[in-house]
Amino acid sequence: MQLILDFPTIGEPHYAQAAPADIIRNNGQLKFFKLDDNKHPFVTKGEKESKVVRNGNRIDVYMTCIRSHFAPDNIEGIKLGDEVYFHITNLEQDWDVPHGFAIKGANNAELLIMPGETATLKWTPDRIGISPFYCTDFCSALHQEMQGYIRVSPAGSSVPLTFSVGTNLPPATK
Repeated sequence: MQLILDFPTIGEPHYAQAAPADIIRNNGQLKFFKLDDNKHPFVTKGEKESKVVRNGNRIDVYMTCIRSHFAPDNIEGIKLGDEVYFHITNLEQDWDVPHGFAIKGANNAELLIMPGETATLKWTPDRIGISPFYCTDFCSALHQEMQGYIRVSPAGSSVPLTFSVGTNLPPATK
């Protein structure tokens, strides 16, 4: 058999070029965001710190996001007329993984949460039922899985305020 072409081709434009790391590192090209640098008053620095707190009709949701889920991802016990503050910390630390956050049917805009940062969205539910929330910024192959649900009960309801982070769910019944 005759050899027609032998790779790699000399001068192929996709070949990488080398440069000393000091040229890149010392010119501000490091794009890694440390969570310890986040001084937001409502920062949540890990999923184990995720929580939902009621103070009268104010609900504070301390949430994290990381490819490819939110924590907490299911919230119950929010009542019609409550003021809900979602304080969402993006646990990603690499510069190119922002996450978005929106609630279906909300009358306000979405959030774009940059790596290592915390952002807050205020939401006042205006209907009873299930309201899904989801990531609005394509973040990974599992982006479609990055979602959760809020169950809104009538004002004056006795439904307790509960949440799950995917690990504290009750066992399934047969």
